[in-house]
Formats: sequence, C-alpha cells, structure tokens
Amino acid sequence: MAEGADPQVRASELEHQLARLETRDDAKYAKGALEQARRALLRASSSPKGSGAAERARRIADAALVLADRQLARRRAQAELLVAQRRLNAVRERAKAQRRVLEVLMSDRASLARSGELP
Repeated sequence: MAEGADPQVRASELEHQLARLETRDDAKYAKGALEQARRALLRASSSPKGSGAAERARRIADAALVLADRQLARRRAQAELLVAQRRLNAVRERAKAQRRVLEVLMSDRASLARSGELP
C-alpha cells in the first residue's frame, strides 16, 4: 500500500485482499489475523473520513493482512516440508531394503565361490 494513496482506494484494496484471503481453503489457519483485519476495516469505515483513527485502523488492517498472508505461507511451507520428509523417508527405507538384498546376494555369492560352485 502506498502511504499517500487515497484512503478510499486503500480501504478498497484492503477489503479485496481480506476477501481473497478469507476465501482460501486454508484460511482457518490465519483466523485470528483475518478477524483482526476485518474489525480494523470496520473501524476505519465507521470513523470520520480523513481522521487519524481511520488511518490507524487501516494500518492495523494492513499489518493484520500481512500477518495472515505470512501465516498461510508458513503453513503451506510446513506442509510441503512434511511431504518432502515423507518422500525422503520412503527413499531411505527403499535404500535400506535394497542394501539388505544386496548383502544377502553377496553373501550367497561368496558362499558359492568358497564351495567351488562359482568359477
């Protein structure tokens, strides 16, 4: 948000951003910040135009929306990390199983070589 922007335009942009965040599937994970932004926008719209209170409320709404966006981004990153960790664990398990099979095969080969069954 530009500091010198028209207060009505800023309020409209903030309301649009709030609506966009609230419609996300994962919005429940930023519920507190979104509620704070909603209350601040309501306060800004009910304050006299051009008043310091309205501007403070818009700044609070802006900060709450930034917080909500960051909370949702953090949640998404954590979910992606969890998926990556699960994939890594699966790869490790497959590697362990392959190593065990290879060890058995090598042991069998060595046993056959000792008994003279392998050239």
